[in-house]
Amino acid sequence: MSKKMISRIVYIFMFMIIGWFILSFIITPVISVIREVFIVDGNFSFNTFEKLVNSNRIKGALSNTFKMAICTVLTVSLVGIFQIMLTEYFDIKGSRFLELAYFTPLLYGGISLVRGYKFVYSSEGFITKLLVSWFPNMNPNWFMGFAGVLFVHTFSMTTYHILFVKTAFKRIDYSTIEASRNLGANNLKAFFKVALPVIKPSIFSATILVTLSALNSFAAPAMLGGKNFYMINSMIQNLNSINSKDLAALLSFVLALVCILLFLYMRWLEKRNSYISVSKVPTKIVKTKIRNPFLNILTHLAAYLLAFVYLLPVVAIVLFSLTDIQTITYQTFPKALTLENYIRVFSQSITMKPFLNSVALSLLAVVIVLALCITSAVAIHKKPGKATGFLEMTLLIPWILPSTLLAVGMIINYSTPSAFVLGRVLLGGFWLLPIAYAVISIPSAMRLIRASLYNINTAHEEAARSLGAGPVYTFIRVVFPAILPTAASVGAITFNSLLSEYTISALLYSIKNVPLGIMLRNPESSADTYTAANTLVYIVILMIISGITLALTKNSRKNQY
Repeated sequence: MSKKMISRIVYIFMFMIIGWFILSFIITPVISVIREVFIVDGNFSFNTFEKLVNSNRIKGALSNTFKMAICTVLTVSLVGIFQIMLTEYFDIKGSRFLELAYFTPLLYGGISLVRGYKFVYSSEGFITKLLVSWFPNMNPNWFMGFAGVLFVHTFSMTTYHILFVKTAFKRIDYSTIEASRNLGANNLKAFFKVALPVIKPSIFSATILVTLSALNSFAAPAMLGGKNFYMINSMIQNLNSINSKDLAALLSFVLALVCILLFLYMRWLEKRNSYISVSKVPTKIVKTKIRNPFLNILTHLAAYLLAFVYLLPVVAIVLFSLTDIQTITYQTFPKALTLENYIRVFSQSITMKPFLNSVALSLLAVVIVLALCITSAVAIHKKPGKATGFLEMTLLIPWILPSTLLAVGMIINYSTPSAFVLGRVLLGGFWLLPIAYAVISIPSAMRLIRASLYNINTAHEEAARSLGAGPVYTFIRVVFPAILPTAASVGAITFNSLLSEYTISALLYSIKNVPLGIMLRNPESSADTYTAANTLVYIVILMIISGITLALTKNSRKNQY
């Protein structure tokens, strides 16, 4: 058999597997949700919509979600743009320290971040205890419900401004700002009239992601909503727990439609409103001194107060993880430090099990993601056409649709024997969760790996082919080594993001593979008296891993954003 024939057989086999994966775990779950919403007893029906209209709790969850999205966009935009002014525009003492403080949400996201904020500001948090001792009439439950969720959203989602808007601001031509000042504009007017319009496209990009993240928020409303405040995703979890699959599917379908429409609308706005700072020799931004002494002091106070809000949960988590359980539960400030919690977590298999489960699940997901994305990206890059274009489009579906829709679709499709997996029931088993992890990680991995392919010198591939190497051998010896650094970075980023994943986990986990995100959800409900202390240790471990990952993948993230 010729090398060409072997390469063709390998090529066909790989794409049969990719086609099966896409059909089974991306397309079919979406179809299952649509069928669950519109098909009742084999007939087309709107009965599920009638159930929704008649349920005040579900309508309340929809209303809360849209209100939260609007408020989140407003508060995050204000805080995010203010941060950029403090770190890039105004000359603020200690701006490097402030920048690091504002970066802390990148260290611990999702469920671990919410747990950190809840540890500090909830009714049992030491800050709230301190405030109640000073102001006895204060409501100790102020951090629950709408206010608590909005607070967490505001100080966690400004990362999008750090990743997008901050980078764009650094590229502004300072001579345009200087020219506006020469024409009589003060510092604020120069910022809002000259600098802000230039970074407007980046603000739109950040706004898209903030809005989508607020609509899809799960950890914050699940942990801080209490019994009376639900958003769409927390309501989906509640409906799924009582086996109301039709309503859970409808809510996920409604959320998907809103996300798609919002995404298309924002893209339209972004294309209509483009601003650019044009200069043959761009001048680097020079920070502006605040001349008014009172405003200068006020701005510095606001800057450091904001940094305090960001740093407090991180410092508190690290500090209290080094104390005993009595201090964590009852005292406002620690009086003595100990490594007891770390020794217990690392020495006992039962305490390490959730972490090791998450490591195993995340590693499996990373292997699936890299195998699928590398193969697909190379095919799309080398053989552009209708087939590969369709392949690329289907792999980007999880980026547009909410994770809960895909999870609900998998629950519907794999709660009974399915022909797609040889008649097996995946729900309640081990494999459905890592597969779901892989599905939601595919779009971002594809972006990075595809970008890396453009940096490969095609002359090397042509030389290999001229020496008689087939496509598979050329890929193994030329293409793969060239994209290996990017693939390693993608794997590290994906692994880090999945370690404490909660949205998919909350809907698909089973007793056989309880991940770390579930353990971080409600340590108070555990029978183990040390669970609260163990939780703090888990979060510290996650922060250390995130810090290492951020440092090692700095260049890849620059390419991505």
